[in-house]
Amino acid sequence: MSAKEMLQGVWYDEIEDNVVFSVKGDTIFYPDSTSQPVYFRVVDDSLCLKGAVTTKYAIKKLSDHLFVFKNQSGEEVKLTKEEDVEVKAEEPVETKQPVAINQRRVIKNDTVVMLGNVKNHIYIQVNPTTYKVTKSSYNNEGVLVDNIYYDNTVSICIVKNSVKTFIHDFYKKEFADIVPSEFINQCILNDIVYDCHDEEGFHFFAQVGIPDASSSYAAEIVVSDDNKYTIVKLPD
Repeated sequence: MSAKEMLQGVWYDEIEDNVVFSVKGDTIFYPDSTSQPVYFRVVDDSLCLKGAVTTKYAIKKLSDHLFVFKNQSGEEVKLTKEEDVEVKAEEPVETKQPVAINQRRVIKNDTVVMLGNVKNHIYIQVNPTTYKVTKSSYNNEGVLVDNIYYDNTVSICIVKNSVKTFIHDFYKKEFADIVPSEFINQCILNDIVYDCHDEEGFHFFAQVGIPDASSSYAAEIVVSDDNKYTIVKLPD
């Protein structure tokens, strides 16, 4: 029997008392609702997962009911396959549809700024898109899995005395100069907030970052009184 055939089925961690993944055909499915299924191969005694990043895990033991491999930290992960494991899950792992982690919802903010006799109404709206952003992270077993987020566009509209003078939809790509090239594909445009007005115009802060990461990248947007805008990187 080939390694691929022996891997078919649901694999279970007896110590943690949970289903780790299910193998069907050439795909590995995870039980949580956020991790994406991943294509796999067994090459030279290694389990190769071809997600957003290709990873390899050395196989130490593999039989019909035992699977031991080394994770990215070099720790051995021991899984077992039993006939009654599937009943431990609420539903078969491979039938679950992965969902995006961030909630796709519109967020609206508005601010009124009086400049002399001019009433400036500033509207900012975060709009979810259908553009998927993949972020790779390690699960409890030390296996790299892909999670899906949706990027946003953020609209700024400035209305002066009931006359719309500026409107623009900002996309992540407009901030590519402030984010290192190796990170931009995993980032989303989180938000833009109004700061102040001075002789340069209206100042806004934009935040671009990798979802659920501690660090992000900030930029300043300045909309001049003649309705032109510039984007500059803020110092670290």
